[in-house]
This record gives sequence, structure tokens and C-alpha cells, in this order.
Amino acid sequence: MGRRVPAFLLAGLLLTAAACGGGGGGGGSGGGGGPSGSIVIGTTESLQNSFDPAQAYDYLGSEIVFNTAETLVTYEPNATDPSPKLAASMPDVSSDGLTYTFILRAGVKFADGTPFNAAAVKFSLERARDFGAKDAEAAGFLLSEIRSVSAPSDDKVVISLSQPNVTFLSRLAYSVAGIVSPKAYAANVLTGGEDGPAVTAKYKTDTIVGTGPYRLVAYKERESVDLEANPDYWGPAPKTKRIRVRLFDKSSALKLALQNNEVDVAFRSLQPDENAFFKNRPGFALVEGKGSGIRYLVINVTAKPWDDPNLRRALAAALNRKAVVDEVFKGSATALASMVPGTFPTSEPKWEQLYGANAPAPTTSTKGAPAPTGKTLVDRYLAAAGKPAGTVPVELWYSPTHYGDTEAAVAEVVARSLEDTKRFTVKVRNVEWAEYGKKRKAGEMPVFLMGWFPDYLDPDDYLEPFSDANIFDPAKWNDPKMMELVHTEQRMQDPDQRAAALRSAQAYMADQVPYIPIFQGPQFAATSAKVSGVVLDPIQIFRYWLLEKRG
Repeated sequence: MGRRVPAFLLAGLLLTAAACGGGGGGGGSGGGGGPSGSIVIGTTESLQNSFDPAQAYDYLGSEIVFNTAETLVTYEPNATDPSPKLAASMPDVSSDGLTYTFILRAGVKFADGTPFNAAAVKFSLERARDFGAKDAEAAGFLLSEIRSVSAPSDDKVVISLSQPNVTFLSRLAYSVAGIVSPKAYAANVLTGGEDGPAVTAKYKTDTIVGTGPYRLVAYKERESVDLEANPDYWGPAPKTKRIRVRLFDKSSALKLALQNNEVDVAFRSLQPDENAFFKNRPGFALVEGKGSGIRYLVINVTAKPWDDPNLRRALAAALNRKAVVDEVFKGSATALASMVPGTFPTSEPKWEQLYGANAPAPTTSTKGAPAPTGKTLVDRYLAAAGKPAGTVPVELWYSPTHYGDTEAAVAEVVARSLEDTKRFTVKVRNVEWAEYGKKRKAGEMPVFLMGWFPDYLDPDDYLEPFSDANIFDPAKWNDPKMMELVHTEQRMQDPDQRAAALRSAQAYMADQVPYIPIFQGPQFAATSAKVSGVVLDPIQIFRYWLLEKRG
């Protein structure tokens, strides 16, 4: 859930003081956040575009989809492999990896009463794939390799791929593959001739009709999302009847709301000192889980002088990850040495090996002659780039609110670590998120901060989107060799061979340095002590249906 941030990733609307959107707070005998049978979740996330599974590619949109619609397969709490959900069992996969045959669960209905069947699966997956082919900012691209979907019977679905891809089951577990009611979405399909705004006009934006444990009953832009338990849900009933998600503009307002029992859960994102405030505090709890979200620096490789790999390598050698982790996050984050986080065993710490304190110095210049000697690795890479003396100007961009109140501090520490080498002079600039996305697409920011949260739980999700211009590729890298490395690891059926291919792709990306990984953060949820059922695992699905409040 990934989330790429145009999307990868995330909220495009700027929030106003959403604390005024309280409602439902402090109402019943249970106290703190809502009447008996309800829980209020506070967040600083915002909705990028809609709750349509074919479009939603931000965290909040995907989270609502996960709680109201379901997929053929899913991840159980803390699991690393998918398991059946709307499928009755895991699929039969052909030996060539091109055909997936699913038998479907019986007795399931959509929230509008429409029966769930193979025709609904075919409708939903093909619909999302078709939107992905027309809208580069939509999640549907994740299903682009679906060649066809057939429904030979009500309980059987056959999905054929255009080429093998071992990440396909993981992609089917993401919200883009949420199955929706064909009746409710009959008018929200593409006929083939649409383009531009005519495509986005076809999304069903303000609601969702799925088979999940909750129904979306109200959405107030920049204020709140209300859900209630689906009375006809086929599975175990959710623990709590009503969920309200309140949208806050600042983490400080969210902290105060939890402190005053106006919300029951604060999730995404309190700042490190705000989370620490609730740790071991009477009446509250702080839940920590592994996170698979990463933060990184993007270098536009088409922008002069950053089209020179040695100049990018010098920047990588100059950036002090540990300073960011220690100074901004007080050690709660982890310095990142690969774009693939340490959550995955195939993470290869090449950036540290190549550009860390013990990295070998470059031995040749870009022209093949011996590189001039210098005091530091930074000096030597700059010399190899034809800049043996003086400083290199860096224009560093960040968005001040999208990643929380710490973002300015992250940019400041990154800038200072570069300038401490005496070889870079940094001008820090910022613009709000909506404009940030426009500048990214237009290539107007040479060096800038970004973040990524996973769509599908696989290392490939940290490689393909960063090298394929048809998906994301904020560095405008578009490197054919990298794409071949990615396609190779996607085709590998043998786990050991695939692990080697994944490491090769990471090594090549690190050598070319279109991106510089900075840190990986854990997940935190601060809650009332009355709340239980919070699960924070690497897939980063916040499962509302497990939440429960005592008293």
C-alpha cells in the first residue's frame, strides 16, 4: 500500500484543522472517543483521490478499501505469505507460471446484496487493469500483466498472464485487486475511447461497495470517514460496530485529541517525541511494529550536472544517514543501506558497502585515467567527475507537511551533512504536496526527498517502480539494463536463484545511484489503554475489524 508517492505514494489533499470534524467523540458510557460499540481513529493522512480500488494508491484510500472490500488472497496478521480470502483455497498455478485457477468461496454477498461470483472477479480485475493502462497515477498498473480473466463457472476463475511474474499473488493481495459489486460499478467502466479527464471521471470516487467486514457510510472531505459493520458479512463479525477515522492537519492536534480522549487510536503519524509521551503513561499504550516504509533521496538523472554518475556517487558518500536517525528520530528509525528494507532477507546493503565509511575509493575517472587522490571518498568521486576542487551547488527540495512535522528537520540534517564535507553548498527549498507532485513529474526538482510504503509485500516493489518510467521512476532513470534485471528476478521460480537476481538488481541500482536510501521507520500506534487488537505488521494493513474497546 504503497504506495508510490505521487501516490508512491500518498495523500494529495492539504488538510485544514480537522479537529473540528470531531463528532462521535466522548459520547457513551465507554468514554474516550465514542459511544459503546464505536472506536475513533485519528490520523494525519489524507485522501489523495478516491476509495475506488482501481484508482486508490495512497495509504488512506487503500486502508479504507482493505476494510470494506476483499481480495482473492490476503495476508493474515504477521504472515509473510498470502492465504485465501475470497478464494476457497490457494490457486492451482500452471508449470509455466502463466495461469492461475481459483475456486471461489460460496455464500458471499456484496454490501448491496449482489451475489459474489466468478463474473464479479472477472469484472473487477479487468476493470482495474484497464484503468491502469489509461491512468499512470492509478493503482491499476499493478495488474497490467493480466492477459485475460475467464469465468467458466460461478465458482471458478482462470487468470492468464502475458508473462510469468512470481509477485503476482502478492499483487492480488493489494487493494487494487479488491472485488467490487458489478451492479454498483456498472457505470464506472472504461469503454476504450476515453483519455485524460474522461478516464478519471469514470471512477467511483466517494464510496465503495465490496464484501468486507465494514461498509463506508459517510465521508467528509478533510474531516472524517465513517464505517459501520456490514450486517451481512460472510465471515466473523468485526469486534466493533462503528469506526470513525478523523483527519487531522497536524500531529500536535492529533496528540492532544488522544490525550483528551477525543480519539481512541492515533495512527500515522505522531512524531517521535509525541509517541514517547504515551509510552508507559497511565491510561494509554504505545504499540510498535515492524515497518516496511522507507525514506530516500531522489536524484533527477536527466538534470545537469546530476547526469554524471560519479557526481551522484559523491553525494551518496556525503550523506550521513546516522545523523538523520539520531538527531531527528532519536534512534527510533534505522539507517537504510538499500532501497529494499531490512524487512526482507534479500536486502543487500550495497549503498553502505559502496559509499559508507569503509567503502573502497574509486580507482578510475570517467575517462579511464587514474583518479586523483583526495582526503575522502567524496573528494575522489568529485575528482572522477572532473571537479577536483571547489564546491558543487545542490538544490534540495522537500514537502513541509506531507511526511509530518519532522520533514523540515530531515532536510536540514541532510543539507548539513552534505555541507560538512566542504564540497557541497546546499540551497533548501520546499513546496506543499500538491505542487510537489507537479514539480516531480515535470523534472523541476534536481534533488528531493521522498517516501515509499509497499503495495505488495515483495522486494520487487522497491525495485520495479523505481526503474520503470511507466510506473513511477521519480529519478527519470529509465535504464534498460535495470529493467532487464528486474524482469529477470520476476521470472525466477527458484527462490535461491531469485534471491541472487534481486541482489544483482540492488547492486546495479546502488552503483548508478539514481536514489540514495536514508532510513526505515518502525510503525507506532498510540492508543487508549482500553483498546486492544492493534496489529502492526510489514504489510501495513490496519485491520479495523480486530479493534475492540473495553468498558
